[in-house]
Amino acid sequence: MKILFINPTFFDGDAFKNRYADYVNWIRGGNLYVAPFEPPLGLAYLTAYVKRLGHDVTLLDMQALMMDSEELARRLKSEKPDVIGITAMTPTLPAALRAADIARAQVPASTIVLGGVHPTLDPETVIAHPSVDFVIRGEGEEAFSQLLRALQSGGEGLGQVQGLCFRTGGGIHISEKAQLAENLDSIPGADYGAFPVERYIEHNSLLRTVRGISMIVSRGCPYNCSFCAVQQTMGRKWRFKSPAKVVDEVIRLRDDHGIEGVWFKDSIFNLKPAWTKEFCRLMIERKAGIEWQALTRINLLDEDELIMMKAAGLTQIDLGIESGSPKSLVRLNKKITVDQIKEKVALAKRHLRVFGFFMIGIPGEDEDDVRQTFDLAKSLELDRWSWSIYSPLPGSPLYDELIAEGRIKPFALEHTRVHFTEAYDGICAIPPARLKELYGEINEHFATRRLAAA
Repeated sequence: MKILFINPTFFDGDAFKNRYADYVNWIRGGNLYVAPFEPPLGLAYLTAYVKRLGHDVTLLDMQALMMDSEELARRLKSEKPDVIGITAMTPTLPAALRAADIARAQVPASTIVLGGVHPTLDPETVIAHPSVDFVIRGEGEEAFSQLLRALQSGGEGLGQVQGLCFRTGGGIHISEKAQLAENLDSIPGADYGAFPVERYIEHNSLLRTVRGISMIVSRGCPYNCSFCAVQQTMGRKWRFKSPAKVVDEVIRLRDDHGIEGVWFKDSIFNLKPAWTKEFCRLMIERKAGIEWQALTRINLLDEDELIMMKAAGLTQIDLGIESGSPKSLVRLNKKITVDQIKEKVALAKRHLRVFGFFMIGIPGEDEDDVRQTFDLAKSLELDRWSWSIYSPLPGSPLYDELIAEGRIKPFALEHTRVHFTEAYDGICAIPPARLKELYGEINEHFATRRLAAA
């Protein structure tokens, strides 16, 4: 079968180009949200998996190509795929549904499938959209493959496909989420050749000062941060590729694309000390010669492990600090204190560059809480900072709390305000216009600081 996957962009056409240009100094300082630009690794994994089954697969990355709706229509009319798969996060749901409408108009006989984080959590809303034939809930590799087999057999067995939701004569069939893959080594590595990889390498050179690309080598998270929905999509259990497989893929990326660095985007990279130790040993033994950066939690920083990772090529550690307000740290269920943050950041800075993630506008915050976070970030003397405005994410405990408090309604979000740079009304004690003003002041401060230090 001829399959086309679509990665919709946050902003349509020139709007993205203009936004990228307007905020380039914020991006250089580390801001990941003003112009979201990350490779579609989920679709790239799915592409590799479906290609292995013998299908003709194309990944159309609207984001990297800065493609507008008119160009999408032309490509769909030219490609004429049998099946179109579209990924959607909560902020990109309107764009994903717009892509589905365009697909239905241009290739009316095609089967249109939506998957990803938002369809997993809100399948009823998504499958009710007239241009959507199926929704897949949960991890997509095996579920999508089962769907293709059912379609090839004339629709026989659709009700038995893992995680599959669809309209029926009597209403809507909503399935439980697809079973999580236990052995990630059985899933082929992401197909980096399926999207314009050089665009992302260029972006990482700007954002992270290394000619590199992102990787994801694990799934799931055992922690319970209240603002995060990862457990609803990937589960609590931390599942991981073997260190040998990961090093194989790092070396392949190095050789195929001439990269100098890798950014591991996993929720937590060093959760299992034995895994981390073996990965570092193999990176050294196989002379990978690659700089790498990884994300972890404050409470998982260990000096001996940092020294070991540095010897294996780690140059920067990314930390989810989030807030300098003790009250907000409790609301986010971070299970860390401001004193711990100061202590562990100082430890990490003795060995590596340190990148901090921060958030303002957390439920219950006032301007004093924001000021505490701003003051903490300034005092830590980090190398880079990424700032976001809290957005209510379906599937997260804090989202459910806000519904219970009557602050938001279930799945009735203003999606244009759920991409972490817009103030969502009624969440905290700070009016949206003032929160946006504070957000701009903070980002300008750190962008100026970075430029002065360059």
